[in-house]
Amino acid sequence: MEHKDAARRQDILRAATKLFAEQGYRETNLNQIAVELGFRRQAVYHYFPAKDEILYELIAQAGEAMISTSQPIFDADLEPDAALTEIVRNHVRVVLAQPDTFRVQFAELNKLSGDRAETLRKGMSAYVHRIADVIEAGQRAGAFVPAHPMMHALLLVGMCNGTTQWYEGALSRTSIDEVADQAARIAISGLTGSESAAPTPATAKPPKSAKTTSKTPTTARRQRA
Repeated sequence: MEHKDAARRQDILRAATKLFAEQGYRETNLNQIAVELGFRRQAVYHYFPAKDEILYELIAQAGEAMISTSQPIFDADLEPDAALTEIVRNHVRVVLAQPDTFRVQFAELNKLSGDRAETLRKGMSAYVHRIADVIEAGQRAGAFVPAHPMMHALLLVGMCNGTTQWYEGALSRTSIDEVADQAARIAISGLTGSESAAPTPATAKPPKSAKTTSKTPTTARRQRA
C-alpha cells in the first residue's frame, strides 16, 4: 500500500508539472490535475490537500536531484577547473533530464511563501555559494582570472538553467551531453581567458563517495538547437 501511495503521488506530480509548465501555476487547479489523470478531485486531495503542496514537492524534488548529483563533485579531490567543468556538465544534464520541472521551479518558486519556501531558497543559495567557492579556489591557485566569484557563479547557473528554454530533446540536432560539454567549455574559457576546451572527464580524478544533503536548487518560445 505504501508503494502504491508513493507511485500515486508521483503520478500527480507529473501531471501537475505538465499543466503548470503549459498554462502556469495560478491558472491550474486541482480539478484539472485530477482530470489529467482520470481521477476524481477527492483522490488528489487525499495526497495533496492544497495546490501549493504540489508545487513545493516538485520544486523540492528538483532541488534534491541537483544536490544529490553534484555533492560527490564538490566533495571530490579535483582541481578547480576540473571540478567546475563537472559541476557545469552535471547541472545541464540534470535540468535537461526534466526540463518542465525546472521551468516550473524557475517561474513559480515566488508563488510559495513561509518556512518551506525559505528552506528551498536557502538550499539554492547554498548551491550557488559552493560554485563560487570553487571559482575562488581556482583564483587563489592562479587558474582563473580575478573576478567576483559569486557573480560568475550566478552567470554560470543562469547559462545552464537557460538551456531549458530552447533545448528540444529528441527534436534537437545535439545531444544533452553535447550541450553540457559546450557549456563547460564556455564556463572554463571565460574564467581562464582561454578558448581551449574544458578538461575532459578522463583527466579528472574520480569523485569520492559522498552523502546526499537535504533539499536545496514564462515559457519562452523555444528555438531549435
